[in-house]
Amino acid sequence: APQWHGRGAPELFAYNLMGVAHCGTDAAYAGLGGPENAYVGWNSVLPCSEDEVRQRYGVEPEGQNRLIVGLLAPAVLLDVLRDYVVYEPEQGRVVKKLPRYQQYRAVGAALRRVLRGRTPAERGGVVWHTQGSGKSLTMLWLAAKLRRQPGLGNPAIVVVTDRTQLDRQITDTFQRCGFPAPERASSTADLRRLLTTGSGRTVMTTVQKFEEALAAPEGELDVLDPSENVIVMVDEAHRTQYGTLGARMSKALLNAALLGFTGTPIDQGFRRSTMRRFGPLIDSYTIPQSVADGSTVPIFYEARLPELAVEGPDTLDQLFDALFGDEPEEVRARLRRRYANKETVAEAERRIEMIALDIAGHFKDKVRPNGFKAQVVAPSRAAAVRYAGHLIDFGVSASPIITTSSQDGAEFNPARALNQSLVTEAFVDPDGEPEVLVVVDMLLTGFDAPVEQVLYLDRGLREHGLLQAIARVNRRFSHVVDGVVTEKTHGLVVDYCGVSRDLEEVLSGFDPSDVQGAMLEMEEDPAAVIEAAAVRAESWFGGCDLGDTWACVAVFAPDDSTEGVFKVDRFERFNADYRCFSVLMDRFLPDPRALDYRDRLARLTGIRACVRAQFLREDAAADWTEIGAKVKKLIDERISARVREMMEPVSILDADFEEKIAGLPGDEARASVMEHAIRAQIHERLGENPVFFERLSEQLARVIEDLRNRLIDSAEACRRLGAVAQQILGLDAFAAEHGLSPLAFAVYELLDGRLEEPGDVSSAGPGDGSAGAGAEETGGRVRIDEEAKRVALEIESVVERHRAVVDWQSNLEVQRQMRRDVKRGLRPSGTHTEDQLDELASRVVELARRRSGR
Repeated sequence: APQWHGRGAPELFAYNLMGVAHCGTDAAYAGLGGPENAYVGWNSVLPCSEDEVRQRYGVEPEGQNRLIVGLLAPAVLLDVLRDYVVYEPEQGRVVKKLPRYQQYRAVGAALRRVLRGRTPAERGGVVWHTQGSGKSLTMLWLAAKLRRQPGLGNPAIVVVTDRTQLDRQITDTFQRCGFPAPERASSTADLRRLLTTGSGRTVMTTVQKFEEALAAPEGELDVLDPSENVIVMVDEAHRTQYGTLGARMSKALLNAALLGFTGTPIDQGFRRSTMRRFGPLIDSYTIPQSVADGSTVPIFYEARLPELAVEGPDTLDQLFDALFGDEPEEVRARLRRRYANKETVAEAERRIEMIALDIAGHFKDKVRPNGFKAQVVAPSRAAAVRYAGHLIDFGVSASPIITTSSQDGAEFNPARALNQSLVTEAFVDPDGEPEVLVVVDMLLTGFDAPVEQVLYLDRGLREHGLLQAIARVNRRFSHVVDGVVTEKTHGLVVDYCGVSRDLEEVLSGFDPSDVQGAMLEMEEDPAAVIEAAAVRAESWFGGCDLGDTWACVAVFAPDDSTEGVFKVDRFERFNADYRCFSVLMDRFLPDPRALDYRDRLARLTGIRACVRAQFLREDAAADWTEIGAKVKKLIDERISARVREMMEPVSILDADFEEKIAGLPGDEARASVMEHAIRAQIHERLGENPVFFERLSEQLARVIEDLRNRLIDSAEACRRLGAVAQQILGLDAFAAEHGLSPLAFAVYELLDGRLEEPGDVSSAGPGDGSAGAGAEETGGRVRIDEEAKRVALEIESVVERHRAVVDWQSNLEVQRQMRRDVKRGLRPSGTHTEDQLDELASRVVELARRRSGR
C-alpha cells in the first residue's frame, strides 16, 4: 500500500525470485515489482499427479493448492530459478519474465523426449501452444535447458522459421533475453558456413535458405551436419514442412531431432501429416485454455456495413447499384461491362472511402480513447494506399505497409517513401505513430504488437491465414492513458467483407475442443447483457439506497461477525461483479444503449472508491483500476463533489484533518474514517515507540468495542477518537517539553514499563495532559520519573555515539557493540536480570534502527 512505501527492509528483496499472493482459495505469482495484472495462476501440479496430491497432502488439486504443490515444490522452484528467469527490455524498462505453467510443462516434456529417445524420430514431436501464449519464450527456455544438459554434450540448436519477420523477431527475443551467442544466418552461404564449421552453435534461419545451402558455387554437399547431436526447433511447423523445403532441411540435417512448434490449430488433415513429420504431440495449450487462464484475451467479431460486403453475385449486384446507382444508365452499363467483378468493385474508390469513414469513426470512438491501435487488411496494394490516405484525411494517423517496386506508379509513392522497419517499431510503441497499419499480406503472421486491439478486415482470408490474422489482436496488454492504467480486455475483428462464413468453414475442420471460442460474435443488443451485469453488481447493496454512498460503504464495514475486520471477501466478490460491468461498458461504448448505464456505473465506482479509501487506505481519487480510460472519462464527471470528498484518504497528519472529518455526512461516517486514520498511523509508527503506540491501540480497541456494544453513540466515539488522535499529534511536543528527544522518550517509555509493576494504564497521554504509563498527575501538572528520564538520556547518548558510524544499520558488529554498551548503562539500576537486560538492549537497538529510517 502507498503509505508503507519506502519502509521495511528492501535489501531482503534484492534476490527475490517471485512474489506470491494468496487468499486461502486461490493464488497467483509474478516477478518482483510486477503490476497487479502480471500476477497469474499456476494450473498444474506436475510432477505430481492429481491423485498423488490427494493422497500425499490430503487436499484437492485446485485453487491455491495447485500453485503450492506445483510451483512452490522445492525442485520446481529451484529449476525455475536456475533456468527460466530472463530479463527483456520493453518500452524503455527491463522486465523480469518467469515461465507460465504451460511453458514450464512443455519445456520439461520436450526435454524428456529428447533425452530418452534413441533415434531421431523418437526424440522429436510437436508442441502446439495457441498464438499469444508465449511460444517464443518457450523455445528460448527449451534451448537454454538443452544447452545446459550435461548428457547432450553441448548440442547444435537450429531454430527455423518460414518468414523473415519471424526470423528477426525470434532472434531478437533470444538476444534481448541474454541467450548466449545466437547466430542469425544472413544468407544461404552463411547458413552453410554455420552448420559445417564448429559445433555447439545456436543458429537462427529461415527454411528457405536450406534450398540453396546444399548446392553452392563451391560444390554440392550431401549434408551440412550429419551429427545426431543436432536439435531443430521449427516455428509454425505446419506450413512448410511437407514439400521440397522440408525435404531439403531434412537432408541437410540428416540425423537431427525435429521439434515442431505451432501456434495455429492443426486441422484434421494437417494433424496426421504433422505427426508423421515430427512425431507425437508433446504438449498442447488450446485457445479455450489460454483465454480461461488470462494468457490471451477473447476475440469478438462484429460485421459492419454489410451492404458494402463483396460476398457473391447477388450482393455484388446490390453493391454495384449502391455505388454507381446515381450514374446515367449508359455510364452504368459501361462501368458494369468493365468493372462489375469482385476485385474491381472491392477496390472502387467510393466504397473504400465509405468504409474508411466508418473505420475512422469506429476507431476514434471505441479504440483510441483507451490508447490501443489497429490494422486494416485491404483487398489489394492499391486499395491499401487509398485506405491509408482516406484515414489520414478523416483524422487517424495511418501508414500502408505493402511491397512496392520501381515499376509501380506515382500513387504508390506514399508507401514507397516509408521506412517500414521504423514505422512498425513506432506502431508497437503505444505512444508512437501511426495508430493504424494498412496491410494486404504483410504483418498478418509473425508480427507481435500487443497494443493492437482491432483488425478491420476487407479481404477474404482462408484457413490458417484467417486464424493467424485474427490472432494479431489476442495479446494481453496494459498501459497508462491520462494517468489511468488501461488493460486490453478483448480483441475485435470488424468485418467488411463477409468473412464469418469462411471462419465457420475453417473451424469445421478442427477438433471443436481446440478452437472453441476462437472468435465470439459481438452481441447485437448490448442492453440485455449490460443490464444483467449491472443488477449483479448492485445486488451487494440490497436494501440500501445506491444514492446514499456512505450507507453502501457500510455494507463492507467491520462488525461483530468479522471480529472487527473489514469484509474483504465480500468486497472482492463485489469487485469481480463490478469489473464485469465496467468491462462490458468499455466494450460497447459509445453505443447509446450503453450510455444509459453510465449513472449506475458511476454510483458503484464512487462506492468502490470510498471503500478503498476508508478500509484499504488507498488513494482512491487516483484509483481507476478495473476501468478503461474511455469509461473513466465518461463517468468521472458523474461522481459528485461530496462523493469525491469521501474518496480522499484521510490522515491525521493532514493540516486540514478536522475540516475533512467535519465535512463527512454524519457521526457514523466521521467515526469510521477517524478509526481507520488512527489505526493507519499507529500501524506505521508502532516501531518508533512500541509502548506508547500499543497503549493507544488498546484505547482505540476499547472505543470501537464500546461503540459496537452501543455503550456509546457515534458522537461520543468521535470525541474519544479525537482525543486519541491528539495524543499522536502531541507526542513529539510533549517529549520536548520534558527535555526528551523522540528517541529518548521512546526509551523512557520502554524502561518505565520495565521498572514499574504492571497496573492500570492511564488513558491519558500527550495532548491531554499526561505522559502515559510512567507519568503522574499532581496538582494538574505532569511529573516525569526523573530516574527513568536520566537513564533514558544516558542510553540515548550511547546510541548516538554508535550511530555516528556510516551504515551502522547494516553493520552487525556495530549493533553488537551498541547492545553491549546499552546493557552497561542499564546494569547499575540492579533491577534487571541478564535475560531482561539482553531483551531491553535488543529493543533499544531496534528502536534506533526504526527511527533512523524516518
